[in-house]
Amino acid sequence: MAQITSNNIALVDDVVESPQTKLSVFVHDCCDDHRDFAFSRHWYKGEENRIGVRPWFDKKLFPGEDRRYGCAAKYDLLLPPTAPGDLGRFGTLVDRFDDTLPPYEQHAMVHVKIMLDPAEAWHVGFERVRSYARHHFAHRFATVLIAHIPGLAGLKGQGNHVHCAVLSREVTINGFGGACTDLCSDRGYEAALAAWREHKESWEDEGA
Repeated sequence: MAQITSNNIALVDDVVESPQTKLSVFVHDCCDDHRDFAFSRHWYKGEENRIGVRPWFDKKLFPGEDRRYGCAAKYDLLLPPTAPGDLGRFGTLVDRFDDTLPPYEQHAMVHVKIMLDPAEAWHVGFERVRSYARHHFAHRFATVLIAHIPGLAGLKGQGNHVHCAVLSREVTINGFGGACTDLCSDRGYEAALAAWREHKESWEDEGA
């Protein structure tokens, strides 16, 4: 019967797990041309041992350690009308995305951060962003809205804002399809910014 020698045991102890492949990000930040709008692209540089998008969402949903005051003020999940019903649960949606993203697929998600007008109630701004996301993203892609309102926790923070995270793969009646390279590119950024500007104008016209 074969025995494990002390040398073999040492080799087993020296085995190191391969490092995780984290999401890389490129940011089109707020600027003088668009003070309320930032756009980020998130992708993987490697194929092995990917960390997934779930940690990013967990951090946005619970940005603080306190389970009462450290959570987001509100979140919402928007899906295309043909999406399978089980993807309507946030945990199922995100885990399914991570579990089924092909290793050759680099694009993971885009993320729009929209600063809300401090002169109006935050829930009004949230509905404006929700309407924008529904029209521009959610007819094709799973979209998660997360509102951060520091004042609700007695904090100053960076001002009221909404994170609009869009998973890169189109959703059809059969579930996730391939990633959209246009969404995850400069073209996607330009289209999202133009749509936001147009939506703000139309929203104001409706309220007049």
